[in-house]
Amino acid sequence: MSGSAQISDSLKLGKNNREFFIKGDQKFKFSEYKKVFTNPEALGYMKKANTNGTVAQVFGAIGGGLVGFGLAKQILRTKTVYQNGVAIKQKDKSGWGLVGIGLGAIGVGIPFAISSTKNLKKAINTQNQAEGTDAAKTTSYRLDLSGNSVGVTYSF
Repeated sequence: MSGSAQISDSLKLGKNNREFFIKGDQKFKFSEYKKVFTNPEALGYMKKANTNGTVAQVFGAIGGGLVGFGLAKQILRTKTVYQNGVAIKQKDKSGWGLVGIGLGAIGVGIPFAISSTKNLKKAINTQNQAEGTDAAKTTSYRLDLSGNSVGVTYSF
């Protein structure tokens, strides 16, 4: 009886930033992408993904800050209005404009985030194809009969 195993060297995405790329049994951070991608075309996709991700984060952070500030301003602030010599406190309604601008900034950042994800997947697929390892390989079984022995081969 004999057995064997193989480790796939295809590139995969990890679960967090410490293990962002997994190649075989090695784990790489996102910042180490230049060590992982050796194919120039894949490296180009990765650089686009990095740029688009940064732009998406900037718009998301600005938009989130404006939404939070606008909501806080809307809820907490009151202004004093004088009518006929009497001071009346009213809610300041200028916070909704900031919320709208913030939502617009978030809306601008979403397509950049989607593009970043697509370019990241293209980079991984291009790198895997360049190395001759396809992440979507098909599995196969083979039954070997010879003399008085029977064997089953499972390839993945």
